Amino acid sequence: DIERELLVKELHGHAVRAMRCPHANHVLQKVISTMPAASLQFMVDEITQDDSAKNIATHRYGVRIVQQLLAKCEASQIRDLAEALLQDAVALCCHFFGNFAIQHLLQFGTAEQQYRCLRTIEQNIGTIARSPSGVSVIEAAMQHTCSLDRLWLARAVVQDAMLLPHLAQARHGPGVVSQVVAALPERERARACQVLMEAGAKLRTSRYGKRVLASLGSHGLGSVDAGSPCTSGC
Repeated sequence: DIERELLVKELHGHAVRAMRCPHANHVLQKVISTMPAASLQFMVDEITQDDSAKNIATHRYGVRIVQQLLAKCEASQIRDLAEALLQDAVALCCHFFGNFAIQHLLQFGTAEQQYRCLRTIEQNIGTIARSPSGVSVIEAAMQHTCSLDRLWLARAVVQDAMLLPHLAQARHGPGVVSQVVAALPERERARACQVLMEAGAKLRTSRYGKRVLASLGSHGLGSVDAGSPCTSGC
């Protein structure tokens, strides 16, 4: 253990550069997986100094380190890192790599951090839901929150009549749409299903849209042909 600690100390001051390296980032990942959380503080400190958090979180290798630190470290250790991510949450949600950092914050952050992240997503749902990466964040938010938070997030989605059909055509759309519809009370769920059915002609042209139409039966609409009108009272 002493030898390991000495080896880790040699990385101090070089962590950010190592995070961006296609080879050295694997060394840092090994350190995170084998060393106690207290020994990882230098990585967190180097990420958060000089406002580097966003740049690291949007880097193809750096985001791996951010994810693993969020999962491994104590809440007190990653407070500043979480705060930095929250400050740029909308941009990170919509970023090809950055969205994974937000997903991990939703999963491993404190209750307060999760709450703030969810409110940011809710308040910027139109922007985030129209981003391919943002759809994945919404999916994570629906998976890692309580039923009340899922309800408010679902209501934010359906407030924009164009948003639910748009989500239905995204790669992760079928899962998100199913979670959104399931989170709503019966009457609101029926209206959401009606919106999807009215967009049936467009959804039939999308491989993911077809899945959404086929899955409406699980929400009480029965098996509905992708192009037929809704006749189940929704």
